[in-house]
Amino acid sequence: MSTTAGTEAVTETPARDDAARGAAFDAIERVRAGVVSGSGWQGIDVDALPQPELLASHGEMARMRRVLEGMMAISGAAIARQSKPENGQAGLAKRQGYRTPEELLASISGGSTGDAHRLIEVGEMLAADEQVAHSGNGADAGAHDGAGDGLGETDGKDGRPEAAVVPLSPRFAIASDRVRSGRLSLEAANLIKRMLTRIWDRRDVLGVELSDIERIERVLVERAHGLSANRFARIVRQLEAQLDSGRHALTEELQRQERSVSMYEDSEGMFVLRARLDAETAAPVRAALDALVGNALRKRRDRDPLAEDDRSVPQVRADALAALARHCLGCESDDLPLASTTVVVRLTLADLQDGTGVADIDGGGQPVCIGTARRMAASGEVIPVLLGGKSEILDLGRGSRIYNRAQRIALIERDGGCAFCGAPPGYTEAHHIKWWTRDRGPTDLNNGATR
Repeated sequence: MSTTAGTEAVTETPARDDAARGAAFDAIERVRAGVVSGSGWQGIDVDALPQPELLASHGEMARMRRVLEGMMAISGAAIARQSKPENGQAGLAKRQGYRTPEELLASISGGSTGDAHRLIEVGEMLAADEQVAHSGNGADAGAHDGAGDGLGETDGKDGRPEAAVVPLSPRFAIASDRVRSGRLSLEAANLIKRMLTRIWDRRDVLGVELSDIERIERVLVERAHGLSANRFARIVRQLEAQLDSGRHALTEELQRQERSVSMYEDSEGMFVLRARLDAETAAPVRAALDALVGNALRKRRDRDPLAEDDRSVPQVRADALAALARHCLGCESDDLPLASTTVVVRLTLADLQDGTGVADIDGGGQPVCIGTARRMAASGEVIPVLLGGKSEILDLGRGSRIYNRAQRIALIERDGGCAFCGAPPGYTEAHHIKWWTRDRGPTDLNNGATR
């Protein structure tokens, strides 16, 4: 950008920002009025709304939904408390004709009992935080719950009863506050609560203190902003694996023992294939399928007239699986685009030297322990990427096709997949930013991008 253009942009920005904020404010007020009156979008052409107003409107509705979900969590937890088994037939759910509060809540919302259970979990978290806040004792509230259990016992000094001290437990005050204000979804709050509760239950083994839990909670709450539930769940899983690598190794082995593939023919004559694989077993399967699917999508994007393709992605994936099977059965075809397909496992130098911690598999969200990473790295088709403390690449393992593979993998490490749309690494190829022929652009990392 030239200096003049930059000056004009800076000069025009405040007025443009004010206009955008005004339009967004009007859109938000329109949404609120539609919700309160029950008219919704009636009389409004949503497709004709300017994009900033459309986004602002949708964002406000999402915030309002999160607020309502927080309120529903509190009332849902209250319904659950009034439906406890000890209440018998007098319990609220039983009186309404339901076995459990989850079934009652699901019938009211039209959702699943699993959603109702998670709603109750978050509601109990909010209620516990509210109780602590109203008690005025802050984080110390509940430290002496059950003090009456020690009546009759003396400390041997002044004859006063000795109270039975109950250890402090996480309050989740930050997550609770964000849920109430509509700034954190119930799914994200539940992920944070469950993971940190598991870590807290192993505090003696891990040496974790309450202040550590609160610090991690604050970090996770901030990270959740602007992320989908799937992406945030991946972050939570990776963090838990780093915090409790010993337990993760056990979980990893249990998942490996549970790996399975089932095959059967259904009543319509279709062959049904269902696989449940651990991260290590799934890595090469996913890499190979992604390579074949990515090749088909690239041909479609480039509009190859000889490769007319109107298949859906699931259909492409099914054909890719069949192609792999035919190839393994002795097909002499060499046109499968798998020459540059590898499984990338990234780990830090410190974890490799210590033998602790976890590693990430390219394209997957489930971390693996260092032992598994070493075992995978022994395979000729797996390339280990060694990272420093700030995730800079210290060493790049080499496959049989050194030049192409090494550069492509380095680009994937930098771009994380498609640099333009975020597509998985298996769907991308390395491209020159400055064209090699037209612009005489060099074939190096500074002039490369995955696309």
